Amino acid sequence: MRKNERDIQFNVDAYTAKLIGRENVSKLEGAVLEIVKNAYDADAKLFCFYWSEKNNCIYILDNGTGMKEEILREHWMTIGNSSKKRAYRSQNNRIQTGAKGIGRFALDRISERCEMLTITSDGGLEWIVDWEDFSDAKKLSDVTAKLYDSDENMLEYVNVSSWKNRAVAEKICKLNWGNTGTAFRLYGFHDEWNEKTMKKLKNHLENLLPPDVVKDFDIYFFDDTTSAENAKIVSAHIDSYDYKIQFWVEEDQLQIDITRNEFDFGEEENKILRDAHIDEEEQKYFHGVVKSVKYSFPEIGEKNNVIGNYSGILYFNKISASKNDTEKFFYKDIKGRKNFTKEFGGIKLYRDHFRVRPYGEYGDNDFDWLELAARVRRSPAGLGHPTGKWRVASEQIIGLVEISRKNRNLEDAANRNGIQEGEGFEQLKRVLIAVIQEFEADRQFIGRKLAQYKKEQDELQEQIENMRKLAEERKRWEAEKKQEEQVELEKRKNLEEKEQEAHLKNQSEAPAINPEDVERLVDSLQIRQEEEIKDLQDELKMLQTLATTGIVTNMFMHEIRTLTNNIGQELDAAYEAIKYDRDIDEAFANIKQAIEFKKHFASWFSVTIDSIRKDKRKRKIHNISRLLNDFLENWKAILKRNDVELIVECDEDINFKCFAFDIENIISNLISNSLFSFDKESNQVLERKEIHVSVEKREEGFIVYYEDTGWGLSPKYKKRPELITEAFESDRSSSNREEDEDGTGMGMWIVKRTILEYNGDIDLDSNKTMKTGFKAIISFGGKYV
Repeated sequence: MRKNERDIQFNVDAYTAKLIGRENVSKLEGAVLEIVKNAYDADAKLFCFYWSEKNNCIYILDNGTGMKEEILREHWMTIGNSSKKRAYRSQNNRIQTGAKGIGRFALDRISERCEMLTITSDGGLEWIVDWEDFSDAKKLSDVTAKLYDSDENMLEYVNVSSWKNRAVAEKICKLNWGNTGTAFRLYGFHDEWNEKTMKKLKNHLENLLPPDVVKDFDIYFFDDTTSAENAKIVSAHIDSYDYKIQFWVEEDQLQIDITRNEFDFGEEENKILRDAHIDEEEQKYFHGVVKSVKYSFPEIGEKNNVIGNYSGILYFNKISASKNDTEKFFYKDIKGRKNFTKEFGGIKLYRDHFRVRPYGEYGDNDFDWLELAARVRRSPAGLGHPTGKWRVASEQIIGLVEISRKNRNLEDAANRNGIQEGEGFEQLKRVLIAVIQEFEADRQFIGRKLAQYKKEQDELQEQIENMRKLAEERKRWEAEKKQEEQVELEKRKNLEEKEQEAHLKNQSEAPAINPEDVERLVDSLQIRQEEEIKDLQDELKMLQTLATTGIVTNMFMHEIRTLTNNIGQELDAAYEAIKYDRDIDEAFANIKQAIEFKKHFASWFSVTIDSIRKDKRKRKIHNISRLLNDFLENWKAILKRNDVELIVECDEDINFKCFAFDIENIISNLISNSLFSFDKESNQVLERKEIHVSVEKREEGFIVYYEDTGWGLSPKYKKRPELITEAFESDRSSSNREEDEDGTGMGMWIVKRTILEYNGDIDLDSNKTMKTGFKAIISFGGKYV
């Protein structure tokens, strides 16, 4: 039975409140940044931080709006109650950065005792607290601070006349501090203050504000020895770069602007770019014209924008470049360039113009928060590699990303150290990777063109060198014969006629320079090179074939397991029928059914395991019609079980020297992609499932026209279908197959790599305008026209 009902209040131990503050402002640099932010939120235009070793005191002052007694009592003195939660714009329309009501504990993080003067249009108030009072075993409501009315101004309060650093003191006195603001005197430091501490804090403050963005907020940070010239904080400024990449996200659209500043082709620019097959549209981007592209969110693989609008700017800076690469890619001279990574850091995140630590902080675990180093390890290809993807290293790219308090799903972590993990932060990282990929693609596009140009120039130079050697050989031979003639002339002075005849005879035997000699010499060199790398080529071919086999096998693993289970069940049933029922007919029926299931494996072995037969690893002349029809006959059984019709048309008289498994790998990867396309989730139903393969003879090879009636490429690849042929790009993330995960991204890369080995090309442009279906035009033995 209940008696004597009454209410009791919750309370908080004072030390618990102190711990909450320490958890949220755990590092010294974080505490200093919080104090700067508070000054900015108060509409200050000036902020001053002075550590005086002589006075054993830290002086802080700003010319913001100050705090009236009502604000000081209800918000400054009430933990967790911030005036910025609801009205987060200041009187001067700044978006305020704080909202948790715990920033004042930054002062506790720095020192034991805090004395504050705050001045508003109503007058001045002095507030004094000893943070050690929070350590005693008492209730939070029992901890008090002293509050006084004051008529001092801020410069008097920080006793500027006593500062040892007179040069900076005079400069500070000349600034327009106005009639309002806040000043602090801090005593009893929790950290050791020295030159190293100041240097570290100055570095953080230099990166606190994004360069060239905040124009009306000056920070002065100094000690007893700082010169007047170095007292003012200057944001890190990037004045040298190879690439500048700006981007804007507005609603469900991403715009990327790329500025090239890396290449210098000199006086022969027109010839170099023409011979490198870089068209006029691309050439203008070497001369300050910005290359601008726009993508909808589905086109970069995102369903919709869960964050809101934001923007950023990135810079690519090579740290070093070899002499060979500088010549091959026509790099500008970078001697003497600063290592901006150490000075500026990596890719930094700013919210409403203030740094969100620790992203991009050099030496910190979150320096590479986009995991760029891992991308390089997965794809270490060089810039000029014809098929491999070049990836930018984390130390080569710096910049800033500007988000806002208005953005959704990007809340600060509770400890003021980063952004809360979740849907918004993950999308932000993916969008940034999409921006970086656009830059990587642009740079590698140029790199591949220039690498091919250098290769062709080297081959031409080699031919010229071979001809020069041949000419020198002939001159040497002529000189030797001339010397022999002189000796012979002395011995046989009386045999002039015979000597002349001998001379004419020898002259007729002299080797002549002709194209066939040059061709034989070049062929000889090529043969030696081919012999040296043949084993490596064979090994690479085998790995590509095994990769294709793995892709196809993995795709149908569910069906293979089902067949295996069915065979096992039929054999078990046959065994039981004989052993227990003595029923031979039933057992025979089970075995017959097992044999039918077993026949299905024949087609699998033909398109997978059978593809690595030794005879297929020999390069020889094949009849393409016979090769394809035999191979596709094996696929027909598999496709039929998946309700797919395969239609093949092929010219009969195509004879082409190739590896059989190269052609088979290409077809297997294309069919594999088609089957996944047929299975994509959709509210509609495909009218038919068909694959068309048509092969036409050309003068120097043949053309394969491949087309299916599937759902086509996803929006991510519609504008840029060629992207699907890059390494690690996959369009297989929306299949109905239970066992399917994201694809390896290697199938179409293998296709393109193989085609290039036959001096061929793959054209995917038709997919840009096709609503459904997929089409590829593949040439062998020459570019498709």
